[in-house]
Amino acid sequence: MSNGQILHGSHNGVEVLRYRGDVRHTLCVALDRYLQQLLQRPDIQGFVVDMTEVLSIDSTNLGMLARLSRAMKKAGLPKVTLISNQPDINELLEAVGFDQEFDIVETLDTTLDAVAEIPSLEGEHPTSSRLLLEAHRALMSLNEVNRTRFKDVVLAFEDELKQ
Repeated sequence: MSNGQILHGSHNGVEVLRYRGDVRHTLCVALDRYLQQLLQRPDIQGFVVDMTEVLSIDSTNLGMLARLSRAMKKAGLPKVTLISNQPDINELLEAVGFDQEFDIVETLDTTLDAVAEIPSLEGEHPTSSRLLLEAHRALMSLNEVNRTRFKDVVLAFEDELKQ
């Protein structure tokens, strides 16, 4: 299960994402498209992200979660709940300030009506420089520590997009 995978489902209007394995930037284009479609729906009651099966997660996916948090806040919906019972993942979440932006819990029943994998987008470039840039900007916007931590990454993506 080292290859990353993101599953999705819902229950009573609450959307659930289950992250598994090594969650890398190659999953972000499909995740972004899925979230954009999902956030257009008027019936969303909340969002839960189950990270109990994550081996590792990169900064781009953390940025995608920061973007999701911002979208939920803008829509006046409850904070996104992150489920993580792994000390190393919890330490990472705290290091980037997620403990201030999300409700982080160790366990939560996530019974789903149905579960499906967010399909990869065949024939498309697996990453987008603009999406990588936006994800890292979202991380920067969380706090001053992240602003310093990801400044050079953002500048590199901005330079790449100018060329």
